[in-house]
Amino acid sequence: MPNLTPSTTFSIRPDEQLGMLQVGRQVNPSQFAPIYKKFAVASAALAIAPVALESQDDRDSYFKFNLDAINLFDLVRLENDPGLNAAYRSAYGLFRDATKSHLNAHFNMIDRALNGPDSNRDAQTVLFLYQWLERPSRDVYVDLTGQFPTCGSADQSCNPIPVDLRVTNDFLWQRSPFQLTGGGSGLIETAGIDYILPYWMARYYRVLGN
Repeated sequence: MPNLTPSTTFSIRPDEQLGMLQVGRQVNPSQFAPIYKKFAVASAALAIAPVALESQDDRDSYFKFNLDAINLFDLVRLENDPGLNAAYRSAYGLFRDATKSHLNAHFNMIDRALNGPDSNRDAQTVLFLYQWLERPSRDVYVDLTGQFPTCGSADQSCNPIPVDLRVTNDFLWQRSPFQLTGGGSGLIETAGIDYILPYWMARYYRVLGN
């Protein structure tokens, strides 16, 4: 923070501590590789615990899944120790099982990077990217009440809402796909990073043609 105090210690999130150390190991192995290895041997088996807890509820605080996705992406893809990789993949599997039906192009591309081609998933990703292009370019208010069956509460759809109809927000894939109402006044234009990120991953992994 500006006053040099830490904003958080991640003391109850061994998975996130491991994720940051994993990245540090790639950037500066001489400094961080020994620290990472020691912490991984002691804590890799615990990485699954917070992800398992979060995966029990796919509607509350949906942003948690975006944090899980980007953290597990580096933990899995950068790990060459079979035992550690298996522990991280177990945690990733719980996250993926909880979110794979959410019509999420960003999460789909992370899965493509970690698990290779899948014709059905990859075709859906292309569709979601095209649907994103049909979305409003500004933060207009969206109210889908009455258009979809509700579950749990009046503002939650039972099933994920199609990408092109979802409420407007800053980064589509980190917001609940079940949300029926939301948005702004229509004055703020989207930055588009929620399209650019999965688009270029799709180009790199040849989900989209060159």
